[in-house]
Amino acid sequence: MRGVRLNVANVPPAMMNANAVRYRIERKGVPMKTLVIIRHGKAEQLQPDHNDLERRLTETASMALAARLPHMLGMLEGRGRTAAIWTSSAVRARQTAELVEQALKHVNVTLTKKVKTRDSLLKQDVDGLLQELAATDAEIVFCVGHAPFVEDLTARLVGMSPHYSAGALAGINVTDGDEPNSLLWFSQGPDASAWETLACVERVMSEKVNAIKDRRQAFFATPEDIETIHRFRTNARSLRSIIAFIKPWQNKEQNEEAQCLLRDVVRLTSRQRELDVFEEGVRANGDASNALLKFCKKEAARERSKLLKALSSKEVTHDLKRAMDLSLNVEWKPSYASYGLTASEMRERFDAMVESCTAELRCVRLSDYEKTHDVRKRAKRARYVSELLGDVLGADAADIARHMNDHQDDLGAVCDARANINLVNEFLKRDLDKSLAHELKKIKNENQDVLFNILKERRHKK
Repeated sequence: MRGVRLNVANVPPAMMNANAVRYRIERKGVPMKTLVIIRHGKAEQLQPDHNDLERRLTETASMALAARLPHMLGMLEGRGRTAAIWTSSAVRARQTAELVEQALKHVNVTLTKKVKTRDSLLKQDVDGLLQELAATDAEIVFCVGHAPFVEDLTARLVGMSPHYSAGALAGINVTDGDEPNSLLWFSQGPDASAWETLACVERVMSEKVNAIKDRRQAFFATPEDIETIHRFRTNARSLRSIIAFIKPWQNKEQNEEAQCLLRDVVRLTSRQRELDVFEEGVRANGDASNALLKFCKKEAARERSKLLKALSSKEVTHDLKRAMDLSLNVEWKPSYASYGLTASEMRERFDAMVESCTAELRCVRLSDYEKTHDVRKRAKRARYVSELLGDVLGADAADIARHMNDHQDDLGAVCDARANINLVNEFLKRDLDKSLAHELKKIKNENQDVLFNILKERRHKK
């Protein structure tokens, strides 16, 4: 094999530093093989006492390569029917090779052999790799390696080499005899920072999925601890808030299905939460009789038994698993999957959400309990988003959401008082002991007073 001499000065400057710029050298003759030299994607930083070979691709590098490799390999179509992928044994290189394998499905190139590790790629042995290349019968060979090996190999084959950034690749016609090798194209690796926003969202959603699984198991283990179901409910609601927030950028059908499934799961827990809050309020009142305390505990336990049965049923287990799977495998809309999403675009949506919610909080009539409940949920959603996506939205996002309304406490008090009144009305329809009914009516009156005072104070403020 012999490399053609190329004068670097004659190579367009864009080829040396621009992203995804292709440069073709026209030549006569028939190529023996097409060699695609690839530098692995950006890897995690090496940690003390860790093995360099175990370093993995960063989340953003994986996303960027998965999105851009089909385009970067587009010139391969029609260049051969048999293909092989060789890689260094380093984890980051193997992961890159797997992404190459996936990308080939989009360019009509069939991999006829399993991905193989080559010591020559890890040892950066150019002569050894060229001997293996000469011996293979594959028409297209992909070599995933490291710097400076990829540049040394390119220079050896075509007489010069551009600088390979992480994820960069070059296509080379490798010939025998007197025919010169030729550089078909060169593409710099994608700028992985464009996918940092999406990676952050996926990371947060993954953490929430794990938290929901843990809280569900904790509830099954100690159902009498009211905090277990409360935390399960809170994590499910916060995950649904993130999913609702990313709606403009996610596959529409997937987004709607995940929201619907999580909404149904959260609804299952609503009555339990109302009963737990009611019982806590009764216990906080030192005047409550043992009969009332026992009644509240019994009602909460009865609902807890129903909830345990519901959450462990095949139907709900299936739906929750489906929601978790959708959350762990977000299908971004094609334009965002291909080019990423900027933090400024996400912040713009967040600011619009806060502005809309703030406007509603200012004018909502607290006597309209249904609307109050809806606005409160929207305010909570904004808070969940600001807290969970603060790394992307900015350090001030949490403060903006937290202080966007002076009446946040009023909303919670109104909703809790209304829920307490509804529960008491339900209880009073039963055949209860007169003294117990009297205590419940007293609680109802106290909550009605809470509502009256909040509404009165709100009118004075206006």
